[in-house]
Amino acid sequence: MGLFDWLRNLAFFRGRDISGLREEDLDFEKWRAAHRAWRERINRVLRGEEVPPPVERIEVDNVCDLGQWLHNHGKRYYGDLPLFQELLAEHAAFHRTAAQVVRYWQAGDMRAARRLLHGEYELHSMRVISGLTELERVVLGK
Repeated sequence: MGLFDWLRNLAFFRGRDISGLREEDLDFEKWRAAHRAWRERINRVLRGEEVPPPVERIEVDNVCDLGQWLHNHGKRYYGDLPLFQELLAEHAAFHRTAAQVVRYWQAGDMRAARRLLHGEYELHSMRVISGLTELERVVLGK
């Protein structure tokens, strides 16, 4: 059974246009891993192990791998779901918060950077991960 035959058997895709759908559009673990990798990048910056990208780039939510997928294929196939809209909003909030963490770090205010990192930043990050997991459950019936 090919990918599209399998998809046609999933309740979520019945009656939906699946032209152009790729395997990675169903690989929610790939997108969770991409988000975790971005989180780790910010942690490396704070440990002084990596030079941060420009804050303006961190702040936008459509530049990272997950953001590119969310704003393109993700939106195309799942954008009508309120759950997806919540995920998109949390991902944007995560990036705004990440940028603020780096701004504090660049200003030498490690206390504020850590407070934000272990508070709002972590909350948005967990919501992104759980949003991807919930989307996977709805789409794939897991």
